Amino acid sequence: MKQRTVALEWSKRVAAVAHGHYLAASRYSRLHFWLGMPTVLLATIVGTSVFAMLQQRPEVWWQITIGLMSIVAAVLSALQSFLNYSDKTEKHRTAGARYNAIGRELEQLLAQDDDWALLDSIRQKIDQLSQESPHIPNTVRSSIAEINEGALWKE
Repeated sequence: MKQRTVALEWSKRVAAVAHGHYLAASRYSRLHFWLGMPTVLLATIVGTSVFAMLQQRPEVWWQITIGLMSIVAAVLSALQSFLNYSDKTEKHRTAGARYNAIGRELEQLLAQDDDWALLDSIRQKIDQLSQESPHIPNTVRSSIAEINEGALWKE
């Protein structure tokens, strides 16, 4: 395979992987939001209800409801901490940006069409970045597989 053909193939793969990381970042950002909102809402309701209950003797069903909401708020809060979607979001955004930087290097190399010695250096950057980057979830992988006609995941 000629160097230009290799550089073009890598450019397509890098673009697809960068896109996948941005999609994963978006997915984790949404999950963080949808897990965080009910957590905050329930914790607020429970907190204010406890103060209201201290001033009067509430019905038993109200006490049970507040108790259950308190448990759900605690579970959601624990899940939010354990799943750490905000950290995953940032890692995928960073990986996407780094893959895009490599893509720009490949584009510049293809435009110059003469200094193919840099191709090995770019390969090393891609290899290192693929080891450091977080795993792209399967749901995202399947949605970007068509970008490179399946060649993206051949290894």
